[in-house]
Parts: sequence; C-alpha cells; structure tokens
Amino acid sequence: MRESSLQLADGRSLAYAEHGDRDGTPVLFFHGLPGSRLTRHPDESIAAAAGVRLFTFDRPGYGRSSAYPGRRIADWAGDVEQFAAVEELERFAVVAWSGGAPYALAVADALRERVDRVVLVAPIAPLAGTPAARDLSPALRRRVRIARVAPWLVSLSVAREVRAFARDPDRALARAFADAPACDRNVLDDEPLRKMYLASRGEAYRQGPRPVLHDALLYLRPWGFEISAVAAPVQIFHGRLDTTITEAHGLALAAALPNTETTLVDGEGHMLCLTRWEQLLRAAVD
Repeated sequence: MRESSLQLADGRSLAYAEHGDRDGTPVLFFHGLPGSRLTRHPDESIAAAAGVRLFTFDRPGYGRSSAYPGRRIADWAGDVEQFAAVEELERFAVVAWSGGAPYALAVADALRERVDRVVLVAPIAPLAGTPAARDLSPALRRRVRIARVAPWLVSLSVAREVRAFARDPDRALARAFADAPACDRNVLDDEPLRKMYLASRGEAYRQGPRPVLHDALLYLRPWGFEISAVAAPVQIFHGRLDTTITEAHGLALAAALPNTETTLVDGEGHMLCLTRWEQLLRAAVD
C-alpha cells in the first residue's frame, strides 16, 4: 500500500492510498458511512491478480482529508477530478460501497468522459423526497426521523459512538453488529478483515464526530445531480439478506439509471463488498 496526499486548489488536503498492480486498470473505491482510505479487502494480492490499480480515499473530514464545510455530495467530483489529474488517469472505473454510492454516481455524472464503468455494492438510494428510509434498518430509520426534525440529537448520538469506539473498539464493533444477520457478523470472524475494519473505523473518527455527522446529513438532502443523466454503465450488487440497506434501494437505483445491470445475491448481507471483493473488482474492469 502506498499512502499519498495532495493539496487541492482551495488549500484542502485529500488523502488516499494505492494498492494492487501499478500497471493495472485504474479503479477508484469510495467508502461508506463512516469509512476511510483504509476500507478495502486486506489481501492486497486480490487487486493485483485482477489487474487492478486500486485507489482508496478519505472523504472530506475523514482520516487525513481536510473538512469541507458546506459541501454537497456532488462536490466530491471536483476533488476526484483534481486527483485524477495529479495521478495522470485519463480513464478509470469506480466501485462504491453503501453510502459511497451517491459519490460514485456524482463522479460518473460530472466526469462522464473519464468514467468507464460504475459498480455499486449495497448502495443507498436517495432519501430526500422519497419513502426510501423505510427500507433502512430500524436503527437507521430512527436516525433519519430524528435528523429531519432535530439534527442536534443525532450529533449527540454520533459523539457517543465515537467516544465508545475510542474506549473499547472491539466492544463498540460488537454492538454495531449486534442486530446484523449472521452472514455479516461472520465476516468479522476473519481476523485480517476484522483488523482492517477496526483500523478504518478508527481513521474515520480521527477528526471526531463532526465530519461523520456532516456526511450523514448530506444523505437527507438532494444529491446535486440527476441520477437519470448518468451515462456510464452501472452494475449493482445487493445481498438479499442485507438488513442495513435493503435490496429495495438497489432496485430503486436500477430503475432510475438508464444503463444498469442488477445482481441480487442470495445468502449475503451488507458485508457483500468484502466477501465478493474479487468479483466486484473484476466486474469493474472486465
């Protein structure tokens, strides 16, 4: 893994990491909520064997990337455009997990001459002006209801989570997965995956709870672009047992996108991104 950081035009820093085959096909991976540049499968040989030059990122306020007050989801495309110029990437594919999906589609919309393909894994659909919140986990539904009327209450909840993770990461992770299906909990029985997940969550909280809250509230607002205008081919993978973001979200996005293929995976949940990592990378470059 090669870690890097670049200074953006407005003076902010964007932190990212590179994995896999330096001569491979460029693939940009966007983490969920929360997450960081450390989110990916820890077996570096998978990306290399797939012929993928993989880049992972800290979104604004996460890890070592500067906060970006007042940003919209659509603004992420400007950061990615500057990154692509620095790394001299003329074209690339994008893979996004969960809450990273809106950011992937924003990049595909704004940088349509550069994005060859988009792979969305357990993606979230738009929440603003839609009934999609009912297809989230009970805990997330409660947060959405509260955030729409009293965002400050959600800020207290996020702050408690950050403090709990700092005190006892293992216990906090166990609580976070307490209501998850067995297929998701079992993923963390793999020690390298568990270690990666804990490290990524720790990086996500590096700058405290404020950036996490800011990112979370963006999902309740319009994304800043028209999904139906995304021209790149999009492949959606969603686990049928996903209780965090149910398959209804993947199907809603598929209905809104003009060029998409959807795969619903039996026996898999929200952690599908890690259990099917090789398949997802190959889908991005094949």
